[in-house]
Amino acid sequence: MQLLDGRVVYSASDLVGFLECRHLSGQERAAIEGHLPRPMRDDPVLDRIVQRGHEHEQRFLDELSAEGAGVAEIEIDETLARAERIARGLDDTLEAMRSGVHVIYQAVLFEGRRLGYADFLRRVERPSDLGAWSYEVWDTKLARQAKASAVLQLCMYSDLLAGLQGIEPARMHLALGGVQRETVSFRVADYAAYYRSVARDLEALLDDPAPAFPVPTKPEPVDHCAVCRWSLECRRQWRDEDDLSLVASLSGRQRRALHGIDVTTRTALAEPPRPLPDRLEGAGREALARIRAQAEIQVRGEREERTLSERIPPARDREGGLVPNTGLLMLPEPSPGDLFFDIEGDPFFGSSEVDGIEYLFGVIEPGRRDADGRPAFHALWAIEDGTVTTSGERRAFERLIDLVMDRLEADPGLHVYHYAPYEPTAVKRLAGRYGTREEEVDRLLRGGVFVDLYRAVRQGVRASVESYSIKRLEPLYGFEREVDLQDAGTSIVEFETWLELGEGEQRDDLLAEIEGYNRDDCTSTWRLRDWLEQQRAALAAEIGELPRPLAVAPEETEDSEAQQAVQRLVEALTEGLPDGVPDDLDDMGDEGRGRWLLAQLLNWHRREGKSAWWRYFFLRDELTDEERREESDALGELSFVDSWRDPAPGTRSTIYRFRFPPQEHGIRIGDSPHDPETSGAVGRVFDLDNENGFIDLRRESRAAAPTPTSLIPHDLVRPQPKPGSLQRLAAWVIEHGIDGPGEQRAARDLLTRRPPRAGQPPGGPLVRPGEDAQDAARRLVHALDESYLAIQGPPGSGKSTVGARMIVDLVAAGKRVGVTANSHKVIGELLEKAANEAHRRRVDLVIGQRAGDDGPAYEDAVHLETPPAARRALAAGSVDVVGGTSWLWAREDMVGSVDVLFVDEAGQMSLADAIAASACATDLVLLGDPQQLDQPLQGVHPPGAERSVLAHVLDGARVMPDHLGLFLDGTWRLHPRLSGYTSEVFYEGRLHSHDGRDALAVGGGPPFDGAGVRFLPVPHAGHSNESPEEVAAIAEHVRALLGSGARWTDAEGVSRRLTEDDILIITPYNAQVALLREALPRMRIGTVDKFQGQEAPISIYSMATSSPEEAPRGMEFLYSLNRLNVATSRAQCLAIVVASPDLLRPRCRTPRQMRLANALARLVEVAEGR
Repeated sequence: MQLLDGRVVYSASDLVGFLECRHLSGQERAAIEGHLPRPMRDDPVLDRIVQRGHEHEQRFLDELSAEGAGVAEIEIDETLARAERIARGLDDTLEAMRSGVHVIYQAVLFEGRRLGYADFLRRVERPSDLGAWSYEVWDTKLARQAKASAVLQLCMYSDLLAGLQGIEPARMHLALGGVQRETVSFRVADYAAYYRSVARDLEALLDDPAPAFPVPTKPEPVDHCAVCRWSLECRRQWRDEDDLSLVASLSGRQRRALHGIDVTTRTALAEPPRPLPDRLEGAGREALARIRAQAEIQVRGEREERTLSERIPPARDREGGLVPNTGLLMLPEPSPGDLFFDIEGDPFFGSSEVDGIEYLFGVIEPGRRDADGRPAFHALWAIEDGTVTTSGERRAFERLIDLVMDRLEADPGLHVYHYAPYEPTAVKRLAGRYGTREEEVDRLLRGGVFVDLYRAVRQGVRASVESYSIKRLEPLYGFEREVDLQDAGTSIVEFETWLELGEGEQRDDLLAEIEGYNRDDCTSTWRLRDWLEQQRAALAAEIGELPRPLAVAPEETEDSEAQQAVQRLVEALTEGLPDGVPDDLDDMGDEGRGRWLLAQLLNWHRREGKSAWWRYFFLRDELTDEERREESDALGELSFVDSWRDPAPGTRSTIYRFRFPPQEHGIRIGDSPHDPETSGAVGRVFDLDNENGFIDLRRESRAAAPTPTSLIPHDLVRPQPKPGSLQRLAAWVIEHGIDGPGEQRAARDLLTRRPPRAGQPPGGPLVRPGEDAQDAARRLVHALDESYLAIQGPPGSGKSTVGARMIVDLVAAGKRVGVTANSHKVIGELLEKAANEAHRRRVDLVIGQRAGDDGPAYEDAVHLETPPAARRALAAGSVDVVGGTSWLWAREDMVGSVDVLFVDEAGQMSLADAIAASACATDLVLLGDPQQLDQPLQGVHPPGAERSVLAHVLDGARVMPDHLGLFLDGTWRLHPRLSGYTSEVFYEGRLHSHDGRDALAVGGGPPFDGAGVRFLPVPHAGHSNESPEEVAAIAEHVRALLGSGARWTDAEGVSRRLTEDDILIITPYNAQVALLREALPRMRIGTVDKFQGQEAPISIYSMATSSPEEAPRGMEFLYSLNRLNVATSRAQCLAIVVASPDLLRPRCRTPRQMRLANALARLVEVAEGR
């Protein structure tokens, strides 16, 4: 940031700083205006990075020159005054651009407010104001992976470049560092709106007429504080003001809520002048008491000038008994073989397939001694041939698990202690990522071998510390480190810099320093455990004997011989392929990639099942009722209301009703959840009302009455016969290879992503010139030669209609057809469409459906009560079409039972399930759209195995490649102004509205008039999943609209009065659904998934969350592109997004997060006519 001719000029780095912390930008503005001295930050590591950056940039320039590209270098005359220097550089850049030179080095980009020096501009043959060419920005970065800051800089340079050449560049590029020196490209439109939003906010701050000093903002703790030049000043301000940010474990959401009741200092929280309320946003009764007690001990410790601690009274159950496995009661009996474990990792390291890496696994064994008589320490590094690799990470992980299993065999009573949940989370992730040691990890997790001492501290003791980092607790148990923390921190920064840059020398002194630091962490964990045992003993002396935790294994058993057979298949499939996860799957070729991917799918269902169990244990063992309320799948803080006999004739059951406060949860009618306190079933969910907050449980009258205060899901469905189907395919591939004629050729083509065999020229598009995609689909389904046809259908494109027509065409041609999807309901909807199409065309069509106990979802289908009944009906020809889930089609006795299998909503069905089901058919048709709702996943899987079947075909593309499938590029639903936004943001500009859609219109006064997208900002604060303010605004506008006589005009030009049925109100959260239904009881209101496939003239999307930091499931959920696409594209004419304006200001850390934020930012721009 600098002053130029009296005006503040900013750079891309200033934009990045503003994104990290608005207070930082305020400080910088005050500094350049002379109000504050700008602190200097001595950082030798940064100096080395800058030097290497220059070297990397020069190498790239030399490579371009060696390729023969003409290069114009913009030279800066440092003797000129700053303003003249910039003006001269800009003139030289424009002259070079007009000349059409292929490369411009060190281009100066300036428009009076924003200043940038682009490493390179490279010519592309795309017309602009310059002529038949234009330029795109290339920047060099040392990092091995693109970071959000680099993409933001590219956006700014591309925007400045657009002003010079009269056209926005289509793409922008990074030349990355590291050994591979990859280049990555980004579509400018995917990030530009977010960049413009950030830039507008920064310029508003810089243009604020209020004095720059005192800085009007207050500092907030953020990650950037660790590297910010102003951090010492901010910390000094927090301490001078006794700021709430000093209270350990106090979240930003809680801090804002406390400010809302005028509690603004730590002392005011510790010693409130008046009683605090029972509950605040983000803090229930227990949490509020906890944070107040934390503030109190910190204030007391500061007054006494020493580190204090106190034991937290143990939790009690409903009968007054001690709640086991909580706080100090979660500590198991110490054992001689106990291990203490810590990981060092770098989240920014990665390859094209893997994000982040764990580079050191440290384990200390107090029960064993090394040659020096010290406790044995194992440092397991992920280094191979002088560098960190994914295969090195895999081998280090395997050595870790092998070590633990070896010691467990010698001492079955041992436990592995760690501090905070990172270590077991990483262990689960690595087992899934690499498909290795999964059985051993499952045994460790189910056996309760891992013990999180952070949870014991959090629930069992309280200390006068500002952070519960283990380093802050060490004074309590007198631990002194051998490696100085500051020196260790510098070494870690240098080492991780070496990792990310892939350059420079691996220095043994760095490794030794980090190894010593890790050993200190492990030893500190050991000493903390011993201190907690002392606290436990003192507690027992006060209140009596305390129970030790009991490890309870699930009622799940596995056939070890069967699993060994699966492992033999995996080894045979991957023989000769790279060990572990390759850096780039494409390097293996089609054959190798297909074999490797099939090998990973063999254990897909096991990974999903194990993850469900691990989640069950977490919900059961590690949370309080209040904490379960904050989880997305559990139901917390229940209270009993009433019970009555089930009035249904012939039953001997009792209905028990419980009330619960508004929350997100995953319990559904028909489920059989568990009470986490008893680990037992409480009956079946008979009724559930999220709006009024009650749940009814039906249970046999002779059983004891349930008394849950929380419910956790326990509906785990066995995956057979799907794993068996995959194993049969694997055995065939091992013997015959993955290519060529033979069994399940369509599935094998799908695994290798070979283009469909349907008579088209090799490598050519599937659609003929001038042919409509829907017509092509109906032609191609008859031409398939043991292959597959993937069809991507955006909202309103007629995907189900064309599917129904294809089914009827096939039946008319004498073919047997199967239909599958993830749910009976979706299957039933496609079956019904096919029946209606057959009726319209007078084609005889008999449909059967293998469904649940309630019968077919399509009511006119023949009810096939068992799988054998479905097989017999198809064999006898008594049905033409059969619908059933993948459990039906994966059965061995269903192999070859149909000619063509249709997979509906294929963007939500896993690749594993689709391949398993495919054995029933000769050809496959995939219908769906991964840009709408995605598949639900529980586990972590190796790269590629986690995708839906349609996402697998797309392989990262947003629009179906012409040679691999069909893209239905016309929508019958959306008005052109609405499809314009949808097309640009979600479909790369490929979607258009069919003729006549421009007749659609709503006339009701702002914001309910015309067509397109609208944004209704509703300021609010402190809300995570429900906003009364948004509900009030929506209710006011909807009532005014319906009361005004507003009219709706359809595509035929017919106009009528709008009704309640013409408006869909959608929200991500059940809690917001409840508030909306209370205010508008007759409206169509629900979560996004409830309205997929539906439409109305108007959709209203209420986002409910106050700020990005308060999103209960993070950015991926709230800003989900799939969810926003579905919500806005339910509307035929008018899509209105209602949200807090703070949601337009997320602090994005990755390019992926920038893409998520960009979609909402672009919606606001389109709504405002930009």
